[in-house]
Amino acid sequence: MAKFEDAARKLTDAITKHDITTATNTYASDAVAYDPMYPQPLRGRDAIKKDMAAYFRGFPDLRFELLTAVEKDDRSGAAEIRMSGTHTGPLESPTGQEIPPTQKRVELKGAVFARLNDRGEIVEERRYYDVATMLRQLGLMPEEAKEPVGAPR
Repeated sequence: MAKFEDAARKLTDAITKHDITTATNTYASDAVAYDPMYPQPLRGRDAIKKDMAAYFRGFPDLRFELLTAVEKDDRSGAAEIRMSGTHTGPLESPTGQEIPPTQKRVELKGAVFARLNDRGEIVEERRYYDVATMLRQLGLMPEEAKEPVGAPR
């Protein structure tokens, strides 16, 4: 296994075990993570840890599964990940508001592109997933229209 796949497996395994220390230590102390849920990137290990802790509280059965990992070179690559869990705990939104448990299950796939430093820690991560699908699955956003809006009858 190459460095990127090692880091991706270590991170997804630690998240599934809810081992926040191991999970956040896969990131460099000055790592930057771009996430579609946030208007600004998460900067530094502490911000990433806070985000992770919020998801662990909101989804006590949170599970990440590494589906595919592709190495660009020794220090960068991409991965397809499946996230699943049931929203049974309070979840802090990116604006700081608390979202009460919906008791709904979320399952979606996403992708991540990452760069590593010479110690194999993630220094930059770009996350891609469908936020609207996640919000619909949680019942926080209406379902998609079955037909185009304004379609003739």
